[in-house]
Amino acid sequence: MFKIFKILIGINLISYSLMFFIMYLNLFTLGYGLGYYLVQIFTHFETLLIFPGIYFIWSSFNKN
Repeated sequence: MFKIFKILIGINLISYSLMFFIMYLNLFTLGYGLGYYLVQIFTHFETLLIFPGIYFIWSSFNKN
């Protein structure tokens, strides 16, 4: 039961984070470059939630 809960939390965190990755892609249409895009991704909390999401899913599959 706890594994399923961790998987669901991981999926939600990853999907929330990927939504912001896609939203920040609009910076290219405004004329910003790749460097500014990467700075925006690595400095905002919303996009960094992908790492705990991956960890939750990975740990639920690897621990018995």
